[in-house]
Amino acid sequence: MDGQRIAVTVVSGFLGAGKTTLLNRMVRRAEGSRLAVIVNDFGELNIDAAIVSEVTDAVYSLQNGCICCTVQEDLLAQFGSLAQLQPRLERIVIECSGVSDPQRIVQTLAYPQLRSQMQLDMVITVVDATRHLQLEGEYARLARAQVAAADLLLLNKTDLVDAQQLQSLRAVLGERTRVHVSVQAELPDALWLDTDLDVEHRAVKPLTLVSQDDHSQMFSSELWQSTTPLDVERLRGWLQALPGDVFRVKGLVVLAQGAKAHWLQHVGTRSQFLPATDEAGASATRLVLIARRDFGGWDALRQGLDACQVTENVPT
Repeated sequence: MDGQRIAVTVVSGFLGAGKTTLLNRMVRRAEGSRLAVIVNDFGELNIDAAIVSEVTDAVYSLQNGCICCTVQEDLLAQFGSLAQLQPRLERIVIECSGVSDPQRIVQTLAYPQLRSQMQLDMVITVVDATRHLQLEGEYARLARAQVAAADLLLLNKTDLVDAQQLQSLRAVLGERTRVHVSVQAELPDALWLDTDLDVEHRAVKPLTLVSQDDHSQMFSSELWQSTTPLDVERLRGWLQALPGDVFRVKGLVVLAQGAKAHWLQHVGTRSQFLPATDEAGASATRLVLIARRDFGGWDALRQGLDACQVTENVPT
């Protein structure tokens, strides 16, 4: 890597694959280095940026759009600002939203105004071993585009599939020079901090797998907020009853039990609640829901969340 230019690592992957978990690990491992993080979230709130902010202050948010489509100009402006920081940054890590095609980010980094200041290090695509083969139609094509752009595939959640499922997935992904099998997005430092990939003269791959249009239009999103605490058991029941057209639920939830704030991550049939810091967990629940673009069940989902609210006292 050219020591005069800032290394840029792009983290990609479909909704819920484990990108934010990986990003948190990368930030912690790079402690002491001059690193900045750009987080792009699809929806009205940048939940991922808020989560990463608990680990590092050097987080820059691009929200409510796809980083490779509607907010690309914002990305260019952000790059320009980061390039001027002193002391000079050593690395920028970009977490793309789950609706993004990272190859367009690669193209952006090839712009003449950026080439003298930044150099693409690698594209890491996180693949959800439990869901990749279940995607269909345009959503499967987007996931394949994310895989095709990768220099390194992080095959994640492999503890949740059996050997036959893992073999089938490896066969679909094809022959890759670098595939790392992972649980909880574990990635050895040597695979990204000490990379020796020759990307200086890489050919930009043609964008043939996904429409050139704004493919964030393939998805719809909803923001739900409440200042009333939620009952955790009712919320778990609501999550387990979600229809398959809902790809993702994430955000900050204030639970009646103990009056504690937690980061909620839900994908498929699995939910994770992680305690939030006092700063993050003010007094309001803020959830982002992401579904297919033609999803017509928003009213029912809102009503279900309303029913999770607790107005009476709940034992702690």
